[in-house]
Amino acid sequence: MSDAYYVYLYRSIAGVPKYVGYGMSVERALTHAGHSHNDALRSWLTRGEFDLSVAGPYRDEAEGKRVEAALISALRPEFNRAPGDGPKFVPLGVPPELSDRPTHDPLALADIGRLTGGALLVYLAPGDLLGDGRRKFDPAHPDDAIVVSNIEGNWDIRRHRDDWTADPASGPQVLVGIHGKNVAHRFIAGAAQIDTSAWFRSDLEDPDRPRWRVPLHQPVDLDVNELRGRRVTDVKFGQFSWQLHIWVDGSGVKRHPN
Repeated sequence: MSDAYYVYLYRSIAGVPKYVGYGMSVERALTHAGHSHNDALRSWLTRGEFDLSVAGPYRDEAEGKRVEAALISALRPEFNRAPGDGPKFVPLGVPPELSDRPTHDPLALADIGRLTGGALLVYLAPGDLLGDGRRKFDPAHPDDAIVVSNIEGNWDIRRHRDDWTADPASGPQVLVGIHGKNVAHRFIAGAAQIDTSAWFRSDLEDPDRPRWRVPLHQPVDLDVNELRGRRVTDVKFGQFSWQLHIWVDGSGVKRHPN
């Protein structure tokens, strides 16, 4: 088993991943205890309380390094200091730079209301195309332009017209797009500041039905209050058009639907 390409995994006796490495022979893995430049790993290995597994051989260096990088990103071993050279596992629907967001505690509806000073949550259903031909949000490719197109509407919000235009400060301040067919696995695809001075402007109305786009501050920032990528808990929408949005006020009280 030499002169090939292998990926190896050190685990604790209890099975906890500690280090993923790559080498051209199994001997590479066996020599870490005495020759590793990683001081923390070397110190841990000298105790001798570990399990070592090897995968391979792989056809070339590039393939071995891709497997190494994928495992590091998935397992997050304690002693790996570099992410590896190759594609990584990243949470669905989240840009790579925000990959830690889903690990934070999930937000309840009241949390979102208080964090934003009032929010309008809208449901981004899975699929390919909306009824008017716009592409739907694809969690495998979280494109910013598509997120903006989906969250701004059009929405069945006419019933709120008097309240939101009469006192914009008491209405929603942030538009929050929620994605996920399963209620237990929903997350925020994007959160943008609403231009509350432009509620129900005539050019925002759908010419074919009483639906409105939500006016957003330009340029659109999809990570208002650092909400993008956060998981949510117990956020439920209904099947009718007026149930596809939720209004929660700044004190965390759900105002619609009720």
